[in-house]
Amino acid sequence: MANDTSKVKLPHKVVTSIINKAKDTSTIAALSPSTPQTFSDTTYIVFNPTTEAEVVAEGAKKSGSEVSTTPTVAKRVKVVTTTRVSDELRWADEDNQLEIVTNIIADQTAAIGRALDYVVYHAVSPKTGTALDGYTALTAEANAVTASASAVDDIDALADALIDYDINGFALSRKFAADLRKLRIPATGQRLYPEIPLSLNVGNIDGIPAATSGTVNGRRCKIDPKVAGIMGDFSTIKWGMVRDMTSEIIEYGDPDNTGQDLKGYNQVAYRTEAVLAYAVLDPKAFAILKTA
Repeated sequence: MANDTSKVKLPHKVVTSIINKAKDTSTIAALSPSTPQTFSDTTYIVFNPTTEAEVVAEGAKKSGSEVSTTPTVAKRVKVVTTTRVSDELRWADEDNQLEIVTNIIADQTAAIGRALDYVVYHAVSPKTGTALDGYTALTAEANAVTASASAVDDIDALADALIDYDINGFALSRKFAADLRKLRIPATGQRLYPEIPLSLNVGNIDGIPAATSGTVNGRRCKIDPKVAGIMGDFSTIKWGMVRDMTSEIIEYGDPDNTGQDLKGYNQVAYRTEAVLAYAVLDPKAFAILKTA
């Protein structure tokens, strides 16, 4: 039976695979676990702990404590990826429509993973590299630290900027990770950060979970954000899937506005759509290393 153009709803096990593979390209997915989201406008009530115990003498009056709360509304992001291929690919997939997913999942889910970082960190659409209206970049609100001549001093400066917060994640650009990997102890020649491998796929630095990606420095941004690293409390980034992903086979027209009709070029298009939601509960829980 030939495939039609109706949407193919991906089973949950495939969606789980997509989320896991997003860790290869998204530092947020690697450092902040996803949580289920709803399509309604979710508001997070952020409690700032300010209560301290009071020592009261016998018979003395007791005072109260104020509770400080800040509301943060989650934002939804619709991510679309469209891949054109030869229509001959359909013939190999006629026995099993889920084979469509097998052919497009690696490329398109990596793009979805990158999109999460680009939207949250830089408020930029990764395909065009241009700013998104109505979105605020985390890198514009977090604590800014200017890079020095010493990468070791830079890590200390990031930690100092977060003295009042828990640090549980460190996102690095590939260049910054490479700079750290090259540092050696003068007396012995041993690497100062041996946990950074040649592949730059960092697992931790100084005992803090770490991840490396070109999304940190905004490689696809039209305007260079000049970001080398992002350190902070990644548990304050709440994100997740709003609805199950769907994959669609498009046989006619010009779905990606390239000016080339699919039928005229013997092509079909595979489109995957995802709706994500995210909220940064406290941008000041992060410190951004800015390059000169």
